[in-house]
Amino acid sequence: MGLRSRQTFLQGALILVISSIFVKIFGAVFKIPLVRLIEEDGIGFFNTAYTLYAFFVLAARGISVAVSKMVAESNTLGNARESNRILKISLVILGSIGVVGTGFLYFYAEGFAALLKNPNASASIKAIAPSVMFVALVSAFRGYFQGQQNMYPTAFSEVIESFGKLVFGIALAWLFIGESVEKAATGAVFGVTTSTFLSLVFIVLFFAITKRERSISIVGRLRSRREIAKELVVIAFPITIGVAVSSLTNVVDMMTITRRLQDITQVTPEFMEKYKSLINAESFSGAIDSDLANKLYGLYSGYALQMFNLPLTMIVALATSVLPAISGALAKHDMNMVDKTVKSVIKTTILFSLPASVGLAVLAEPVLLLILNSSLAANLLSVVCVAIVFVSLVQVTNAILQAYGKMTVPVVNMVIGGAVKVVCNYALIANPALNIDGAPIGTIACYFVITVLNFIHIKRVCGVKFGVLDLAVKPILASAGMGAVVYYAMVWFGNIGLGLKAGVLPAIVVGVAVYVVLAFALGAVREVDILMLPGGRAIAYKLKRMKLLRS
Repeated sequence: MGLRSRQTFLQGALILVISSIFVKIFGAVFKIPLVRLIEEDGIGFFNTAYTLYAFFVLAARGISVAVSKMVAESNTLGNARESNRILKISLVILGSIGVVGTGFLYFYAEGFAALLKNPNASASIKAIAPSVMFVALVSAFRGYFQGQQNMYPTAFSEVIESFGKLVFGIALAWLFIGESVEKAATGAVFGVTTSTFLSLVFIVLFFAITKRERSISIVGRLRSRREIAKELVVIAFPITIGVAVSSLTNVVDMMTITRRLQDITQVTPEFMEKYKSLINAESFSGAIDSDLANKLYGLYSGYALQMFNLPLTMIVALATSVLPAISGALAKHDMNMVDKTVKSVIKTTILFSLPASVGLAVLAEPVLLLILNSSLAANLLSVVCVAIVFVSLVQVTNAILQAYGKMTVPVVNMVIGGAVKVVCNYALIANPALNIDGAPIGTIACYFVITVLNFIHIKRVCGVKFGVLDLAVKPILASAGMGAVVYYAMVWFGNIGLGLKAGVLPAIVVGVAVYVVLAFALGAVREVDILMLPGGRAIAYKLKRMKLLRS
């Protein structure tokens, strides 16, 4: 399978998963020393800038998704020249969005920082501003290649971006740490800007090198630029709002967490004991000030959410790959393939996200100690891990609904979920007994509501029937069994003197093995699921001979 060939949706997802593993490794190698270098204060500045940047980038992703969908439909019908025209128009639109976003962040950096009650973050916001333009342009090319069901350009550009962030971000943070934490955080942020520029250079060169080899055939009518631009906007607008609302949940956290924490005028003794390492006992009045609120926000966003996002790599890959696959099948009216793809992607999502949620919740403390050398956010991580399943299902169900052309449904559902999160954050975080622990509860409630609403609409739109036993009960039983074994394995490793750090990796290996055995023993994985994988027939044949697979 060459770099320029198209893939099935699971092959494409596998390519993105492999690249995402490298991205996560580079990201961890970047974030771990960065956290230790600039600590909670610096991470608070870094995440403030990065969250604003991510809001603009994810908002622009709507056009990238629209490009992917439209290119997939044009390619399926054999009209390659129209696909190229779609790319050109998307570059104009996304380029304009990028310029506006960059200017907005740069010239209003002080205003954003003041609004968020984090005035020292303004330099970091300015440093990240050019990234908006670079990523907007990259998104157009990624959407184009994804629509062709060629995930290699996306995969390689993401790896280059992640590696560049590691090299330049750490180097610049280290260079400026002697001057101040604010300058070190700004240097780390500028490393992100440099990496996005390198990613853009790569994907433009890839497009130029492969341009001659792509067909320019026309089957049917070649639509005008105006028609294509209109359809792009019609498809992208609701997706953009939906993605923006999705990223808005991070902005909601950023704005409500620090504000509501500062409404606590007297913390509890339990809070004092738990977060004593963050508090200057001699000058502490009992109220949470902006400095302590920023540290708690950095603890949640830079530690708990950093680990929380690790298992979502595969799900993002599935969602990215499944949209053009379903769009292409719908363009050919191949409803049998559509039905199989929808069932496969949802079941794969559950089979992966449930054990990840349970395992990370059980191993929260040792995982944080091993990777970030601090278990202060262990309780936050254990609670927010419940949302992994719901966030994963929202990712893939959004992609399915978008492939069906139901662009506004995910938007409405995300708005409802976002409203739930605002209410939960406002009600829970200012409660002295909960404080920062209220943030993960709001995340769980938000994505649970969206998941339920999405499934209701998928059943109406697709007419796909899901078996509750295979889809939920069996994976839950396998995950629960795995979680129990992992818990007692950690206890046993502790009793023989391995300790939390040394015991976590063998515990993960034990957990994976137990889950695989239980999943096959309970019949959670069936032959039809294996056949959807690359080389599925050979794998299914071997598993059947081993009596591990049911038809």
